[in-house]
Amino acid sequence: MSHSVASFPGPEIAQHLATQQCAAQWRGFLQALTDEFASSLPPEDLHALMFRVGTRFAAANPLERSSTLEDLQRSMTAVWERIDWGWVQLTQEAARLHIQHSLSPVSAAFGMNHVQWSGGFLEGVYQSWFEQAGSGALRVVQVAASDAWGCVQFQLAR
Repeated sequence: MSHSVASFPGPEIAQHLATQQCAAQWRGFLQALTDEFASSLPPEDLHALMFRVGTRFAAANPLERSSTLEDLQRSMTAVWERIDWGWVQLTQEAARLHIQHSLSPVSAAFGMNHVQWSGGFLEGVYQSWFEQAGSGALRVVQVAASDAWGCVQFQLAR
């Protein structure tokens, strides 16, 4: 009996799986909300709005005290896993901290046409969490748009 080797899913399968990151009961509502937002406000205002929503989320979901970067990553990931929003990986680089958030449902919920401003939510969450952890004047900045899988990169730096 012969077994074929599985390959990475084709684009139609990948798109279907990415869509599953947002529950069907919310997709139509969130798409209508997103379309209304996008027709009423410019992208920079939408980004600022989503950033503020993110800070509210962070305030409602404070992190446990962390003494190491590994502890901080674990605390952040615990929040995301509790709500099925993926996980985060923090990597210290020379003058910055790299933040890789994997499998956020934001792209699936708001659509790929809106990833430039919808990423403001995660940016606001991480900015608030790092401020809670004592980051001082350091700022979180999104450095790459989210992909269809909800993977997005940020940096914490001066």
